[in-house]
Amino acid sequence: MGTYEWLQELLRKSYKFEAGSSGEAYKPLKGSPMEWMNRSVGEWKSYRRYLYGGEKKVIDNLITEFKIDTNDTGWVVTWGSDRGEGLMDLRIDGEWLHRSRGYYTEDPTSSRMQMIDDDTIVFWSAYGGMNYREEIRFLDGDTHRLRQTVGSRDGVPMIVGQYFEERV
Repeated sequence: MGTYEWLQELLRKSYKFEAGSSGEAYKPLKGSPMEWMNRSVGEWKSYRRYLYGGEKKVIDNLITEFKIDTNDTGWVVTWGSDRGEGLMDLRIDGEWLHRSRGYYTEDPTSSRMQMIDDDTIVFWSAYGGMNYREEIRFLDGDTHRLRQTVGSRDGVPMIVGQYFEERV
């Protein structure tokens, strides 16, 4: 099985379906953000591709290794790549995820969360004049994740990040 077929099969198995009169239909499930975050605990390798907007489009590829652990108030993420390293504390309060720092700022940020199904969560944030939407979906149980981030200013996408993450 080639890479494309393997990924297609992985995606097919990862979506929840319910048989209906019109065939297979997507069935949203109600999951807990706390449970979803706990599924993320562990070590990961992230293959990232960024497209930066503006007049001249710039593509950037990056491999990042990160680890998610629990702490007294929630979770802590540590990461590193050939471009740097960092640490971020995470805490859930209702439908909000509070971060000790943002992805593109050292300042604390908060994101509204929505569970799409047991495997998928969406975060919405706004800071530094940008609005961000990040979606993360578990694939193949808890061994892989697909992640996409879109940052826009005045409704115009300025950065798009796509990630394939695997547990190490």
